[in-house]
Amino acid sequence: MTLGTEQFEPSRSIWELPEPSGMHRGYMGQDAPPTAVIDVGSGSARAVVMQVHEGGGIEVLAQQRMNLELMSRIGPDGALERDALALTLAALEDFIQVCLAHGVQSINAVGTAALRESQNASEIIGEVGRKFGVTFRIISGEDEAAYCFIGGVHGLPVTNGMLADLGGGSMEVVSFADRTLESGHTLPLGGLRISNSFRLNDRPSTEDAAMAVRHIRESLEEEGIPYLGASGTLVGSGGSIRLLSKLDRRRSAYPILKMHGYYITGEGLDGMTETLVHSTRAERAAMTGMNPERTHSIVGGALVARALMEHTGAGGILVSGQGLREGLARHPDPLPGGWPVTLPHRERIRDAGVADLVKRFALRFWRRGPRRANLALRLARTAWMFRHRRMTSSVRCAAMLLDIGSAIDFYNRLGRTAAVVARSDLPGYSHRESAQVAGMLLVAERGRLPRQYRHTPVLTGGDKRLLGQAAAVLLAADELDRRLPPDCPPEAVSITRENGVVAVTTPVWTPLRASGLVERWAKEFEQPINVESTNGYGGSV
Repeated sequence: MTLGTEQFEPSRSIWELPEPSGMHRGYMGQDAPPTAVIDVGSGSARAVVMQVHEGGGIEVLAQQRMNLELMSRIGPDGALERDALALTLAALEDFIQVCLAHGVQSINAVGTAALRESQNASEIIGEVGRKFGVTFRIISGEDEAAYCFIGGVHGLPVTNGMLADLGGGSMEVVSFADRTLESGHTLPLGGLRISNSFRLNDRPSTEDAAMAVRHIRESLEEEGIPYLGASGTLVGSGGSIRLLSKLDRRRSAYPILKMHGYYITGEGLDGMTETLVHSTRAERAAMTGMNPERTHSIVGGALVARALMEHTGAGGILVSGQGLREGLARHPDPLPGGWPVTLPHRERIRDAGVADLVKRFALRFWRRGPRRANLALRLARTAWMFRHRRMTSSVRCAAMLLDIGSAIDFYNRLGRTAAVVARSDLPGYSHRESAQVAGMLLVAERGRLPRQYRHTPVLTGGDKRLLGQAAAVLLAADELDRRLPPDCPPEAVSITRENGVVAVTTPVWTPLRASGLVERWAKEFEQPINVESTNGYGGSV
């Protein structure tokens, strides 16, 4: 099964977007009613109302969550306790009300590991259909793994590797190559299940922790989870993974606030796991960033994550802030049998995601970004002579997004855009690339890189050195663009290199007003830029 052009991939690049027909239209001007997903998991249940755009980007409109602990409420007879059933139905009623209040036309409601194992889950299916008219599905482990892949890997900059979705009752593991799912496994290694089974809820004994680790390792070996090594990326999703990442991220200066795309190193995961294992539940609750509802299950989740990393030979875990629910939202219909499931190429997702973000914040400026981005791309390539490809891509992205800041606060638009980039999901972009985009915007505004960007592991020394030049390119593209008539194509501006100097010929130019541009360029590149207009005016340093 290919999840391709109709649902996920835009039919055009961001440079060819048709004019939107209204402020409340969907991606690329098409109607896109919100969708809702209800996920009854082993630890918690959640309802999320989402707007899914044609390029696959997701905008969360509403969310409700309730801690149910269903994996802990299955009795000796294999059935859910009566009060657990009643609480689940009450939660579903509340969830459905929230979904309907947001104009949702269809609700995709599913149950996972705990309900797969309970003997009386059919009562929930019947009651939800009878009382609320909503179809409730208990999905198989194979389908859960596929939905997790669709949701978790879609917006990450990865091509080959393995995804592990670590839930409360089970862990779904899928291997993928060239963004195509190849195999899937469901293991009873959820964080809550392991914590309950080996008495890890409070400070565990050395023996209990060792028994848990041995059990996890044996389960991974018996299931045949393959070795990954350097051949791909280990991607992790699920509540335990996200919480571990949140705790780890607070250990150092880190400018990107979104969790999606964060990378936990092996050293970081080892240290966090040791800290959690040797802490009481009360001590865990006092940790900055800890979710109080996960203090009893996080040790089990940490041990599973670390054992999986060791088993696969990965150097760390790339965190996905998305998973099952986003997969269901992107592909709401039941999955047909058999593989493969193929996701769109990363470049398609990047272009669609950037265009979508601009339209969400600054629809009235939709024409300006592509022209400015074209100018920035050509300036960067000419100035750097086609080197620094990653930074060049980030310059183009920053130029495309600049109007977001204009829509929020024109006089502080560079900083406002940087704040949105640091907080919002940019599908297909790594945290390093997001930090490059936000960093160059801040350098362009302030003339220097803020402290949290200078002292962060997410940027390399080479990145920090180039950001000043990137900011000069961005400002030059903006100054050139703002003087062009509305319908003037970017190709009307010629950008070449003559005797080692960047030479720009543009239809309209006023050197008096843009003198700061050429001065800044000379400072950052240590060589002049020559700008001339076809009407005879020019300027250089």
